[in-house]
Amino acid sequence: MEKHQAHILIVDDEDLNLEIITEYLSEDYQTTTAEDGAIAWQILQNKPDEFDVILLDRMMPNMNGMEVLEKLQSHSTLQHCPVIFQTAKASVSDIAEGLNAGAFYYLTKPFDSEILLAKIKSILNR
Repeated sequence: MEKHQAHILIVDDEDLNLEIITEYLSEDYQTTTAEDGAIAWQILQNKPDEFDVILLDRMMPNMNGMEVLEKLQSHSTLQHCPVIFQTAKASVSDIAEGLNAGAFYYLTKPFDSEILLAKIKSILNR
């Protein structure tokens, strides 16, 4: 039987970040990208059971990462999908705010691809 390939939603308003992260992940995982939180939310509402992990930027136009996380937390299916924030908002209070809001992990930019891959693997193995 073929092993399920985990599907990761990558949300970032910077095209270069989407390209780089997709490159990091595409060898081991299926990826979908969204250019802002509003697009991500639309994708997630249409396919709430589709994703195993959401990699979410915090600062974006239209709907920021905290707003997306808040919507996820109030959705019966999506509230169980682990979120990793990946963001330049790196103060202790920013990190605490993100984790307290329900993020599973918080990576500050620029982050190392090995740490990202290890955290995703850790989440998927739990």
